[in-house]
Amino acid sequence: MAYFTRNKMLTMVLELYTFNNRFANGSTGNDSEDLKALIACQQKALVLGEYLESMGMDYTDIVEKFEKYCNMIYDISENLNDTDLVINNKILIQSILVDILENIENRIVEIRSIDIYDFRGLVDAPGEKLIVSKEINRLIDSCLSIAGPLDEGQEMYRPLVVGTY
Repeated sequence: MAYFTRNKMLTMVLELYTFNNRFANGSTGNDSEDLKALIACQQKALVLGEYLESMGMDYTDIVEKFEKYCNMIYDISENLNDTDLVINNKILIQSILVDILENIENRIVEIRSIDIYDFRGLVDAPGEKLIVSKEINRLIDSCLSIAGPLDEGQEMYRPLVVGTY
């Protein structure tokens, strides 16, 4: 599964918004290229929707908006010769994408930093030191997903989206 930060999700939705402008005046007349653009948009929306579902949080309303978006994209692809339908769907899609952008911006929490303190110096017994050391290393590996140990005092930056860990 792909990993997306909130900013990456916003960028992907903005790309969908940009593609949507292709249909401001209806079909471009190049049905093959129009269909390729619609398929690419639908695939991107599906990936984002599936990712939101996998996060373990309740984002069903955002996923439903992606489903509605995909249905409207499908309607456009089936009716490229119907200029009124294409333009109307383009306008409706625009408002759906704005709603999705606002939802992602306002509801998806992104952790900017995680502080992991070294408590090895607070325990005296060698067994306790080993347990604390293993737990610190486990936290680092599971939260930051990096290979290899970190040097003490080293800072790492990687935005994390809140989900089920």
